Amino acid sequence: MDSVLRTARRRMNTYLREGSDTLDLSGLGLARVPEEVAELPGLRVLRLRSNWLTELPRFPTDLPALTELYLGGNRTLTALPEWIGELTGLVRLDVSVTGLRRLPDSMRELTGLTELDLSNLHDLEEVPEWIGDLTRLARLRMWYAGPACFPASMARLTALTWLDLTYSRPADLSPWLGELTALEHLDMGCVPLTGLPESIGNLTALTSLGLWNTGLTELPESIGKLTALRSLSLGKNKLTALPASMRTLTPLTKLDLQGNRLAELPEWLGELTALTELRLDRNDPRPQVPASLRALARTRPEWRRFLASRTR
Repeated sequence: MDSVLRTARRRMNTYLREGSDTLDLSGLGLARVPEEVAELPGLRVLRLRSNWLTELPRFPTDLPALTELYLGGNRTLTALPEWIGELTGLVRLDVSVTGLRRLPDSMRELTGLTELDLSNLHDLEEVPEWIGDLTRLARLRMWYAGPACFPASMARLTALTWLDLTYSRPADLSPWLGELTALEHLDMGCVPLTGLPESIGNLTALTSLGLWNTGLTELPESIGKLTALRSLSLGKNKLTALPASMRTLTPLTKLDLQGNRLAELPEWLGELTALTELRLDRNDPRPQVPASLRALARTRPEWRRFLASRTR
């Protein structure tokens, strides 16, 4: 432990010598935060990732300039102190891959947050209602979050541009998903879905939508309203058909349809001329290639090779 603390102090000395505003104490095996950190009032970014912290010293009055705090990977950290709500200058907070069971109510005071990472919190009992108070959030990552219930207050997170729910289990998307109209990136891969709400058509700023391996059997017609989409991942689902409205998604450059049950492909696929990546493999039964795509293959050699490999 003495050698760990010596390494931490060397990094703090380097921080002071270089006049930096960032201190990285990640991956040192720290069981506690060195007391000397409290003597760095100009500290703006504190990285404490991948240590063995079980608690945090009191930061608020000692680190008034702190805007970014990274605690991810401290699996032994099972609780955050209530005083964390006093770090009102924070704009980025990462508590991913920790043992947190709950988020303290005082976190609702962190209204300046623009990025919050709650990924891999397998023991988290609930996503609290107050998360809707963090209305400046632009990026929210809840990859592999534990709870099945996401509160309706998520609808107030209208500044979100990036939402990653991969491997999470939000039971009902309809009360809030359609309200997040600023979203540009939405990933719900491996989220068990019985369907998508029609309100997904409200998310007209989306450029990337990940719905791979969700169990979807059909898509709503409103998906055709997402005319800013560049990437759409629908692989490993149970789709037997595609809604005709998708022909309007002409900016698509990537469309993943692999591993579905598409026995036939619509002629309008040939209208999506911006496509550079189209995955059709592992559909059962193997789909027939529509004439519109074969026409592209006659004029574009790369499409001829592409289709030959993707429909086997």
